[in-house]
Amino acid sequence: MSFLGNLFNLKHQLVVYGAHHNNKVNVIIHIICVPIIFWTASFTNAFGTTFTALVFASNTGPLLDVSALPSYLQWLKLFGPDLGFFAAVFYSVYYLFLDPATALLYAPVLYGMSYYATYLHRTNAEANNIALGLHIVSWILQFIGHGVAEKRSPKLLDNLIQALVLAPFFVFFEILFTLGYRPKLHKEMMIEVNKDVAAFKAKREAQKKSKKA
Repeated sequence: MSFLGNLFNLKHQLVVYGAHHNNKVNVIIHIICVPIIFWTASFTNAFGTTFTALVFASNTGPLLDVSALPSYLQWLKLFGPDLGFFAAVFYSVYYLFLDPATALLYAPVLYGMSYYATYLHRTNAEANNIALGLHIVSWILQFIGHGVAEKRSPKLLDNLIQALVLAPFFVFFEILFTLGYRPKLHKEMMIEVNKDVAAFKAKREAQKKSKKA
């Protein structure tokens, strides 16, 4: 299947993600840090920060004049609506194409993070510093998780879309799977993940032996 086709293949994407996040310690680190990274990225978008190298974009305030819209759309003021909100819309639409039911379950979490990012900006003068600090620490912890616990490079190094767009959704899947969600999908996914991990470890051992020879 083509790269574009795989972008909308839920099982394939879960397998690729799972193969790089199979160690329990690394999984826990990502369950904690991935939502923080997404939130602080939304956070800094909402705050108009100039640290664009650390987040997916920057913004200086509302991108839409809500006052000109009908009364039933005035709730958008709660979200700015800034770039963080529109990023959440993009993410949720993509997730709907991947898996509608799970995307709907995740939507309150996604938009809740977007709302709180904007709210905290409006009420806390130290919002930028808080967001930047949490963002940096979370990335560092994730790289430690991959290097020390997983001993396998993060998917960030060869698939930016999965690392930056799909990771929040797949962390949500990790949590749901532990609660018994979609056991058939989880079982099928783990069969493929275990094959990939076994092949990776075998290749790594072969490389070690060839270096010693």
